[in-house]
Amino acid sequence: MGSHTVTNIRRLHKIATTLIRYGFGGLVGEIKLFPFLSVIERLFIFRGGRGRSVPERIRLVLEELGPTFIKLGQVASTRADVLPREWVEEFKKLQDMVPPFPFAEVKKTVERSLGAPLSDKFASFDETPIASASIAQVHKATLPDGTRVAVKVKRPHIEHTIDADISVMYTVARLLDRHVPAAKRYRPMDVVDEFARVIHNEIDLTVEGGNMSRFARMFEGDPLVHIPGIYWDRTTVEVLTMERISGTPMDEAEKIKALGLDIKEVAENGIRAFFRQVFEFGVFHADLHPGNIFVRDDGVLIYLDFGIVGRLDRTVRRYLASMLYYLVKEDYHRMAVVHREMGLIGRNVDIHEFEDALRDITAPIFGRSLEEINISALLMKLIQTARRFNMKLQPNLLLLQKSMVIIEGVGRQLYPDINMWEVAKPLIYKWMAREKLLSSPKAVVDRGRESGGELLEAVLDVPGQVHALFGAALRDDIKIGFVHHRLETLSDEVEGAGRRTFMGLVMAALILGSFMAATFSGIDASRVLGLPVISWVGFAVSVVLGVRLWAWSGWRD
Repeated sequence: MGSHTVTNIRRLHKIATTLIRYGFGGLVGEIKLFPFLSVIERLFIFRGGRGRSVPERIRLVLEELGPTFIKLGQVASTRADVLPREWVEEFKKLQDMVPPFPFAEVKKTVERSLGAPLSDKFASFDETPIASASIAQVHKATLPDGTRVAVKVKRPHIEHTIDADISVMYTVARLLDRHVPAAKRYRPMDVVDEFARVIHNEIDLTVEGGNMSRFARMFEGDPLVHIPGIYWDRTTVEVLTMERISGTPMDEAEKIKALGLDIKEVAENGIRAFFRQVFEFGVFHADLHPGNIFVRDDGVLIYLDFGIVGRLDRTVRRYLASMLYYLVKEDYHRMAVVHREMGLIGRNVDIHEFEDALRDITAPIFGRSLEEINISALLMKLIQTARRFNMKLQPNLLLLQKSMVIIEGVGRQLYPDINMWEVAKPLIYKWMAREKLLSSPKAVVDRGRESGGELLEAVLDVPGQVHALFGAALRDDIKIGFVHHRLETLSDEVEGAGRRTFMGLVMAALILGSFMAATFSGIDASRVLGLPVISWVGFAVSVVLGVRLWAWSGWRD
C-alpha cells in the first residue's frame, strides 16, 4: 500500500470521526465512510452538535479539519447559485485560524528560494510573524538600504498537504454524488474543481505579486488608493517581498474617527474604488474582508492580499451596467431581455414569467428611503431567482456578488447610513456613457470609429486566418463531411463550374499576356501581319490550351 493511499485513509478516518462528533453520523453511513472507522468507533456513534443549525455544524467541521478545508468553505461561500443563503452566510464566518510555523523553517525557505543567506538579502528579519494564514505567514524585515518591507513566506510542504486534501475532497464529493441524491443539486464535484483552481493560483506567490503590480498600475495617479510595491529581486514562488505599510483596518470606525478623518468619506471612497475596479478595469480584489483593507493616517486606502482576483470581460460589464440601469428605471422587460441576450436564461424560458419574477424581487425597494435599500441583498435575491430559472452564472459573477456583499458590509460598519448604489451610480453611468451604452451624438460617432477600427483589425487579420486555414488543410486537420439528399447533380455542376472557371482564368491570362507583348514590344521585334511573333505564339498557345481544357471540362453544346 503506497504512502499516498495510507495518507488518504487516515484523512478519511479523521473526516468520518469529525462528522460524527458534530452529529453527522447518518451521513457517514450514507456515503459509505464506515470502512474507515474501527469496530469500537462504529459502536459508539453519537449525535453531537445539539442546538446548532446544520450549516453551523458544517462550518465547525471545516474549521476542525484544518486550513485546506477552511479554504474550501471560503470558496463555497461564493457559490450563492448552488448553496442556500443560510449556508453562504455561515461559511462567510470562516477565517484562517492557523498557528505560525517555526522561524527555522522560514529561514530555510527564504534562503533556498532566494539562493542566498538571509543576512545577504535583509539587514533585519523579525522572527515573530505579524500574520499567519493557511497558505503563508508574514514577517517584518528591512532591506540593506534601510527600506522597511513585509515578507510573505509560504508554508513548508503546503503543496503536498493541499494536493492530498484535494484528493480526499474528490473522494468525498464522488461519494456524495453517488449515494446522496439530495447532494446532487449542490454539484459537489464542481465545487471541488473550482476550489482546486483557486487554491493552486493562491499558492504561487508570484501570481499574487503580479496581481499587486497590475492593481498598482490601475490606480497609478489615484490619490485615494495605494497598493504596496513589490521587490521582484526578492520575490519567488515561495517568497513575496513587498513594501511595508501601516494603517488602521477599515472596520475600526472609532480609531479612524480618532485620526480626524471623515468616516462617511472614507466609506464612500472604499465603494468608489471597488466599482472602479469592476467597471473601469474589469479586474477586482475578490477577498475584501476588513483585514485586507487599511486606512492610512491621511485617509488613503491600502489593499493587501491579492491571492484571489476576479475578472469580468467587457461583455459581462455591459450586462451588469445595463441590468443596474434598467433596474433603476424600473424597466423589468428590458432587464429580462438583457438576461436572455447574454445567454443567462434559455430561449425556452417564458420572458414574461421571468420579467414578473424580477418585478417581484425589485419592486419592493422603490418607494423606500435610500438608507433602507441593501444592494447586496438585492443581488442575493437575483441569484436565488437565477437558480429557479436555471440561469447560467459565471464563477466571477459570484465572486463579484460576494465582494459586493462584503464591501457594503464593511462600509456600513464604518458608516451605517452608507448607500452603495447612490455612491456607485455616477461611476456606472459615466462608464456606460463612455462605452456607448447611453445614447448621444458623440456616442454614435465614437461607436462608428470603434466599429471602423474593429473592421480594419478584422481585414488585417484575414491573411493570417487564411494562412492558418491552408496550414490546417495541408496537415489534414480539416475534415469536412456532407450529409446530403439527392445532391449528386449539384455536386457535378459545382465540379464542372470549377473546371470552367479555371479554364477561363488560364485563357484570359494568356490572351492578356499576348496583348501586352503586342503593346510593349520594341520596334526591332520580329513581326507577322503587324504583330510581334511572341504575341502570335501566345495566342496560338491560348487557343490550343483552351481547346484542351474545353475537352477536359466536358463542355457540350
